[in-house]
Amino acid sequence: MIIKILLSSIMLCLGRGEFAFALTDPPPIKAKRVINRALHEWESQQVEEPCVLVNPKNPNQLIMFYSGVPASNQSKAYIGKAWASVDAPLDWHEDKQNPIFKPSEDGWDSGSIRLDSVVYVAEEDSYYIYYSGTQGAIQDRIGLAIVPAGADGYSGITPRKILRYDSKPVLVPENYSPFNETMVSQGAVMREWNVSTSKWEWYMYYSYRGTDGVLPGIRLAFSRDGKRWSKRYNFADPQGMGQIFTSTSGAYYEWHQIFKVGSTYVLSIEVGPHHGERWRAVFAASLTPTKGWQQLEIDTALQTKWAGLYSDQYFYHVATPALYQVKGKWYLFVQAAARPDSGNYIDGRWDLWVIESSQAVSSIPGGDTLFIPEGRDSESVPSEVVAPPMRKVYRSEPEPVKRKKFFEKIFGSKNEP
Repeated sequence: MIIKILLSSIMLCLGRGEFAFALTDPPPIKAKRVINRALHEWESQQVEEPCVLVNPKNPNQLIMFYSGVPASNQSKAYIGKAWASVDAPLDWHEDKQNPIFKPSEDGWDSGSIRLDSVVYVAEEDSYYIYYSGTQGAIQDRIGLAIVPAGADGYSGITPRKILRYDSKPVLVPENYSPFNETMVSQGAVMREWNVSTSKWEWYMYYSYRGTDGVLPGIRLAFSRDGKRWSKRYNFADPQGMGQIFTSTSGAYYEWHQIFKVGSTYVLSIEVGPHHGERWRAVFAASLTPTKGWQQLEIDTALQTKWAGLYSDQYFYHVATPALYQVKGKWYLFVQAAARPDSGNYIDGRWDLWVIESSQAVSSIPGGDTLFIPEGRDSESVPSEVVAPPMRKVYRSEPEPVKRKKFFEKIFGSKNEP
């Protein structure tokens, strides 16, 4: 009788969500799927490549440019936009005009496009949109489109106002020595003001294909205006590939973003070791934009370590990673997918997630600290699984999960007595 009364009291507490001592795992990560790809055909297969800026006309608003791929034609891709409040960086609002940028009708980028990076150029009050494009199915050149920011920094970004810069790409493969490239893509762009010369210096970190293999690493290009680019081959690369850091052999290095933390330059990169067997977020850092780059250990931010969040169902593959700081907190934006039945990641249904990142990790000697999703050494389980079309992960577990864990702890069984 005493046991039954105790169990009844416990069940009552669990029902009110007040019983907590049975939960001994690390606090689950706060994360949310932020774009509902099920609502629109143009993004129904994949949502990817999040480029986030603070609205230059409204510091309380975030703007995100991103790409979408339709399930009906996976060789195509389009670019859309969304906004969020800086007070709610996990709550994004898609624009009704999406997509805002498409492949051209008959140009070099008529086959497909992918979003690379976006830079706000204050002196022109415009956004520079860098993207990879092709006439075929695999992006092989990098282009530039420019759009005025407009009065409020957001509503004026429309299909009619986004104009391609020139009819040619701004970066093309060079199939001669030392580059020996057949394709260039995924140009992550940043610029810095050089005080000594009183000029802007632009840097593009790009992926490539060629005699070195498929997406074997990252190379560098330089510009004075963001429009005319020249490549910088790194002859000091011990691999002899002209890359900015020593890459992992047999891994694919594709989409990436460049940002700065304090005095440290950081690249967040989607990397697929063993020829894309399992994609994950990988970081590289340097104290200068042009040299001294070092890749962090490849499993530093491996998704299976994400406490209370990881699940094969949602995060087997993680790609297009970008870290952004909002009001003092860091958030990792990624696309993620289950492992498809075919085993080919290209067939995955990829959702876009925002993940709170509070675990401090060292970057490089003398470098600033980075923040990634909270991790642990062993694999963890999702704190909540919510069925499509919207999927969220909350800090508190649903009542059936709480009950199951509690009774397993107390009675050594997953079943309630």
